[in-house]
Amino acid sequence: MLLTLVFPAAAQAARPVPEQAVLAIDRKAATRNFMPTRMLIGFTYVSWSYRGGVLRIDFRNKAGRTVSWRVAPMNGACDRGKQQSFQLAGNKVWWSQSGGVQRAWRCVFGQDGKPLRLTASSSTPPTKLAGVGLGTVVASARRY
Repeated sequence: MLLTLVFPAAAQAARPVPEQAVLAIDRKAATRNFMPTRMLIGFTYVSWSYRGGVLRIDFRNKAGRTVSWRVAPMNGACDRGKQQSFQLAGNKVWWSQSGGVQRAWRCVFGQDGKPLRLTASSSTPPTKLAGVGLGTVVASARRY
């Protein structure tokens, strides 16, 4: 009985995006309100914006490294540009690295039925942040 009373609060506290930001994002970007439910250890929410049809949420760790979350309209095939793929939490996730930035992404449909690309990216090198780490963030995403 105690577990059922404590667990929902603990689960909500573990969300990487604070509730106030979730509500604001939902009002501003209702058809694109996909957000990660898991974040890499040590990374915390910094800010969000919605411009030009792209939702952006930024996270940072104490060392100053960043993870950027993007929800953008998808053009072309979802796997375009992939160098690797992972099957994580039942989701196909693609990964690539170019120009010193690594990206993991997957594609979904927004509430308006339009295809979207969910992307987590970081300039942290793969030797310090494995691609599967970014992939886990992307695989965890859901619509709020």
